[in-house]
Amino acid sequence: MSVTSAPESATLDQDARLRRYLITMGIRTLCFILLVVVDAWWRWFFLVGAAVLPYIAVVLANSRAPRVVGRVGTVLPHVDDVKHLRS
Repeated sequence: MSVTSAPESATLDQDARLRRYLITMGIRTLCFILLVVVDAWWRWFFLVGAAVLPYIAVVLANSRAPRVVGRVGTVLPHVDDVKHLRS
């Protein structure tokens, strides 16, 4: 078993999910601002974005990597066959 095959730590996973949430909500805030500023037909696009992005942000924030069962095994101590001199 190698250390590199270990799954991502919970802290790193949580940081990545928080970053995805904040980026999505930042885009939603931008949609709200553009909804007020823009006076064209694509204002509706920003309205839909501002309404739908909270759902998408929560779904992305709650999605995490699946746990893999049986990937982490026990580490047994190495038996040293070398005879040592004792004083």
